[in-house]
Amino acid sequence: MVSDPPAGEPTDSTESPLPHRLYAATLRCENCDADTPHRVLRMAHGIAPRSRVLSGTARCRRCGLTHTFTVASPPEVEVAVVVSEGPRSDHHRIRIPSLGRVELGALLPGAEGPVLVRRIETRSRLSVSSARPEEISTIWAARDLGAVIPVSVVEGARTWTDHLTLPRESRLSVGDPIMVRDTSVRIVALRARGRTWRRPEDAFAAQEVQRIYTRRTEIPPAGRRPWSNGRVRPSSRASSFSSSSRSRSGPGVSRTRKTPRARIASGGATHQSVSPS
Repeated sequence: MVSDPPAGEPTDSTESPLPHRLYAATLRCENCDADTPHRVLRMAHGIAPRSRVLSGTARCRRCGLTHTFTVASPPEVEVAVVVSEGPRSDHHRIRIPSLGRVELGALLPGAEGPVLVRRIETRSRLSVSSARPEEISTIWAARDLGAVIPVSVVEGARTWTDHLTLPRESRLSVGDPIMVRDTSVRIVALRARGRTWRRPEDAFAAQEVQRIYTRRTEIPPAGRRPWSNGRVRPSSRASSFSSSSRSRSGPGVSRTRKTPRARIASGGATHQSVSPS
C-alpha cells in the first residue's frame, strides 16, 4: 500500500529521496508476527526508478519497532488494449500486475483514468469473462463516463424522456429534486433491482438504477399544452374596451337593447314611428 504521510507526523530530515513517493506500506513485522502498516523512514540509495526490488528502513505503526525491509513488487505483463471513448478508439499496450485476474465490468489496472473492461480475448483467440494477465492477448475497454440513466418526466397529460449521466456511486432517493434539460423536476419513483420503488426512503446508487420517474415542479403547473411566456397586452387603451365583433374564440361584448335604435337620415335624426295596435 502506498500513501502520503499522516498530517502532523514528523519525518526524518536525513532520508534520501523516496522513489515512487513511497511514504507508507504494509510490511512484515517480526515483533507483531503479522503484516502491519508501516511508516517508511528512508529508502536505500542507488535503487533504479523501475526496479522491482525495494529496500530501506521503516517503523511499524502498531508496535513502534524500527527495522530494515526488502520487498519485491509483483511482476508485470504487457497486453494490448483498445480503449473506446465515444466514436474514437485508441490502440496501445500497457503493463499490468500479474497477480489477480482481469474481469469483465471491472476497472482495468494500470490504465490512465477509470477504464472499464468490456471484452477479454485470450492468446488462443477465445472471449472469456475473466482471465489471468499472462493468458490475455487483447483487452477491449471503454472510458468510464458514469452511469447513463433514462429519465421520464411527467407534465400533466404529457410525458417526455431524456438521459442523465451521473457518477456511478452517487445516491438517488425518491423525493429528491434533480435538473433535466434545465428543468426542475422531482423524483417520484426509481426502477432498480427488477421493481419500481416509490417510498420517500427508497434510495440506490446510480449504477443500480435502470430508470428515473419524475414530475415537473415548476410554476405554473403543466397542462396539456405548453403555456405562453407572458400575457399579451392590448396595443392601446381604446382597443381593450372595443365592442366590435370578434372571432369565435373571442365572443366580444354582449349588450341587451331596451329601446328602439334611432335611425340616422340625411336631413337629421328622426324617431321610428310605432303604429297603434
